[in-house]
Amino acid sequence: MSQDLQPTNPEPSPLGGRYKIISELAAGGFGQTFLAEDLHLPSHPRCVVKQLKPQTKDPKALLMARRLFDTEAQALYKLGSHDQIPRLLAHFEDNQEFYLAQEFVEGEPLTEELVPGQPWSETQVVALLQDILQVLAFVHQQQVIHRDLKPPNLIRRKRDGRIVLIDFGAVKQVSTQIVEPDDGQTNLTISIGTKGYMPNEQVAGNPRFSSDVYAVGRLGIQALTGLHPKRLGEDPVTGELNWREVSGDSEGEHHTVQISPELAEILDCMVRYDFRDRYPTAVEALEALRSLPSAILDLIPPPQPIPDITEAPTYLELSLSGTKKQTDSEVDKYPTESEVELTPTNIWLPTQAPEMSSTTNGNLDTTAPLEDQQIYSSDSNSATAKSEPEEKPRWWRKPGSIVAIVVALAAVGASVLMGKTMLSSLSTNQIVDRRTPTTSPNPSPASSAVQSPTPPPSLEKPQPAELLKEAERLRQAGESQQALELYDQVIALKPNMAEAYWGRCYSLNNLKKPNEAIVACNDALDLKPNYAEALWSKGSALDQQKLPLDALQLYERATKIKPNFTEAWVDYGIALQGFGRSEEAIRALDKAIALRRNSAEAWSTKGEALWNLGRFDRAIAALDKALQIEPDHPKARKLREKARKELGR
Repeated sequence: MSQDLQPTNPEPSPLGGRYKIISELAAGGFGQTFLAEDLHLPSHPRCVVKQLKPQTKDPKALLMARRLFDTEAQALYKLGSHDQIPRLLAHFEDNQEFYLAQEFVEGEPLTEELVPGQPWSETQVVALLQDILQVLAFVHQQQVIHRDLKPPNLIRRKRDGRIVLIDFGAVKQVSTQIVEPDDGQTNLTISIGTKGYMPNEQVAGNPRFSSDVYAVGRLGIQALTGLHPKRLGEDPVTGELNWREVSGDSEGEHHTVQISPELAEILDCMVRYDFRDRYPTAVEALEALRSLPSAILDLIPPPQPIPDITEAPTYLELSLSGTKKQTDSEVDKYPTESEVELTPTNIWLPTQAPEMSSTTNGNLDTTAPLEDQQIYSSDSNSATAKSEPEEKPRWWRKPGSIVAIVVALAAVGASVLMGKTMLSSLSTNQIVDRRTPTTSPNPSPASSAVQSPTPPPSLEKPQPAELLKEAERLRQAGESQQALELYDQVIALKPNMAEAYWGRCYSLNNLKKPNEAIVACNDALDLKPNYAEALWSKGSALDQQKLPLDALQLYERATKIKPNFTEAWVDYGIALQGFGRSEEAIRALDKAIALRRNSAEAWSTKGEALWNLGRFDRAIAALDKALQIEPDHPKARKLREKARKELGR
């Protein structure tokens, strides 16, 4: 390649200090989606990073968006425990924009299978409905509504042929909330969903669990008839769908859909115009489907892996080379975010959604796999990305097609968090350990070719424990940059060591890089959810981001998990005093002082709290103690000088 073709711009910094952007996969009104490499894990596995852009710079609106984003991300972490929902790997903020990093999945969108004019058999439709509803029942049991079920968001996974749910709708609210500057209240919500798959209550901004059931019913009817939902009419009086008799290709031609009365009744109930006449949740819809005659259920074929291809470049290769062009037919098949309803509506309050139906009594195992389901761990085959294009693996082919698709997990946001929920127990053969990154047991020649050469036998590799010990020494000595480099080495050797991620977070805080610190602390907390040190350090990062209330809550959690954690008690007391809660601050600081009497910061803040309460003698004694420990402590010196001027002593 000639020199003038080389890029002249410097390579951008990794997002969140971790994710190197490879290429843009999609763009729309809510943000962009990127293919990225995770630089913190061995072999730099690929993932998908979704950017969400709030539509305002108003501080109150950004604060609301930030809290909503964090809440919805927490729901996504929980949903990722299901094998047919991509894992959320991390969520972070960078330059007032929000990012989600999600598991990279190989497969094809259901759009490829729903060919216009080619109806499916009844057995195929039942198999599809059952696969979708099993996952959706789990989602509804977590008190979450998907809100954007449509063919592009249902992925036929390559390795086992299962349907994977992506692109949850509600984190898009982070980009669409509009706030009144005067009172800080949201006065407008964008209705999220896609025409043809949205019932009327969702269009009006009031999605319910049965709104998802409606979308699945429309998908089933689309498969059964071979017609896109937009081509189906409604009864002008009742508003119900007219789908049992559909128009043919010729003008005036009609034919009756061939379907058993039992399945027809189920589909009718799923797509009723009035949400009160539908199955309340996916739980009841799945139960109805399982009650179909055995003559139908016994004919359901097991899902099959999608075969590899070798003779054509993949969608990913073409998109990276810039040669991929969309034909008109492809544009029709892949709806973009511009098709999402953008109708202003009344605010949607999560508490308005219906409760789970009591008809199941909690006994239905809605997440149990089909009998033939097998257990797989997540793999990415990421190393192949560094090989030459002709050596890259071919992921799948639909019969009669040579187009391969990379699933852009524009995965975003769990929807409708409606209070505390009871997580239904999953059988052990359904739960995959999400903490330890997995790799393919049989790497391809291409992936082997890019791995680091094996060191000579005479060179002894450093052990993670030894590196961690040295990193801790450097951290405690205040050598944050050097400690950070060693923590990264530890993570490369042992990616599931929570202590290394916490050390990384602590060091990044000292280097005044709170965005990256939060990512590291989230990694630590993913491995150890009750990791007091990580909660405390994340609170410190939030403090640097001027989010004192969020920080205070994390400090409080840290002290409850680890009651002898001096630093957490000190910062908890400082945070309480920052909100003027002086009595509570004194109690917290007294606990810190009882654990470590030589904390100048604790004595100084206690002096400030006592001064605010008018207890001047005790305030002066506390400030003198702080200055005895640290004569140049700035806050203590300032307050002590104030006492001399106002009290003369």
